[in-house]
Amino acid sequence: MKKQLDQRYMQVARACLEVLNNMNPAVDREKQIQQVYDAIDEAIADLYKKQEQDLAMAFGVLKQISQLDPGKDDLNRAITLANAVLHPPK
Repeated sequence: MKKQLDQRYMQVARACLEVLNNMNPAVDREKQIQQVYDAIDEAIADLYKKQEQDLAMAFGVLKQISQLDPGKDDLNRAITLANAVLHPPK
């Protein structure tokens, strides 16, 4: 979990650095600050989008597991579905 959090902070930091490194010194200071804020907002929105996608996938799998027939399906099927979300192939 800590590694994922560190990676998320790094994404936001990279977005800020990209704006700072490409800033035109002739641009108004307030506009420069707004550009940094915009970069932070965009990076965080991207992170939330990824989390929403992961949550939707997890919900879908939970729904599939809830619809398993105890008379036909076995525990291994539920485990396989859960592992597909928890440990996706890279």
